[in-house]
Amino acid sequence: MRICIGCAVALWLTAVPAFAQSPEVTGPRTLTGPMVTCTDLPIVAKPIPRLAVFGSFDSDRRFATTRGTVVIKRLPDDGLAVGQRYVTQRVQGDPKKRFPKPGEGFGDLRVTGWVTIRALDDVNAMASVDFACDSIENGDFLDPYVEAVIPAEAAASVPPDFTDRGSVLFGADNRSIFGDGDIMSIDRGTVHGVVPGARYALYRDRKDGMPLVYIGEAVVLTTGEATSKAMVTKAIDAIGSGDLVVPRRTP
Repeated sequence: MRICIGCAVALWLTAVPAFAQSPEVTGPRTLTGPMVTCTDLPIVAKPIPRLAVFGSFDSDRRFATTRGTVVIKRLPDDGLAVGQRYVTQRVQGDPKKRFPKPGEGFGDLRVTGWVTIRALDDVNAMASVDFACDSIENGDFLDPYVEAVIPAEAAASVPPDFTDRGSVLFGADNRSIFGDGDIMSIDRGTVHGVVPGARYALYRDRKDGMPLVYIGEAVVLTTGEATSKAMVTKAIDAIGSGDLVVPRRTP
C-alpha cells in the first residue's frame, strides 16, 4: 500500500518555497526535507531493533497505516517521553537472504515515516503519524528523528580529484537508475571528508579499455559516516548503481 503521491507532493511543495532553493543544489525540481529523509538508507550491519510499532490504533486491526495513531509497547528504561519524535523503518527484503556479509556491500533500510509520542503509560505509548513515506507497518522499528537540512549552496565547481573514486548505490525503494532531480546514495561519507554541499562528477567505466565517460553531476545533501545522500543536478545519460562518483575538490 502506497500513500497518495499527489497529496504528498502537494504537502512538500507547500513546505518549502521553490524560490528559496538554489538549482545548483536541488537540480531542476523543488526539493524538501521529507524527500531526502524518505530516500532509503544504505547500512553496513543488520539493525537490532529495540522499540517497534506494535500496531495501528483503530477498530479494523490493520497491520499497516499512513495516518492516525500507532501503538508502541514500552520496555524498561526505554526513555520514551511525550513530544519525542522517531522515524519508523524496516530492512527491505529478507534480511537473511539480502543482507550483505560484513564488509561486503550495503543493506537497504527503508524509512517508512516518522511519528511523535503523544501519550504513554507503563505498558503502551501512543504515537501520531506525522508523515508517511510508505505504509507504516507492525514491526517497523524506531530510531530518533533527525530533520534533514538541505544545504543552501554547493561547493565551488573545481576539477575532479580522481584519487578518490566512490560508487553510486541506490535510492528510494532500492531504485538503481537515476536522472535529473533524483536523490541517490553514494558510498562516501564523513569518514571520507564529505560535507553537505560537496560536488561530485559522475562517470561510467565501460570496462573495455576506453577512458571514463562523463555522465553527470551531483551535490551532497546529507551525510552519514560511510554514505551520503546526493541530488543529481545534471544527467547526460541515465545514471546507475555502480557508476563512479568523483569529488570536485583540490587534491
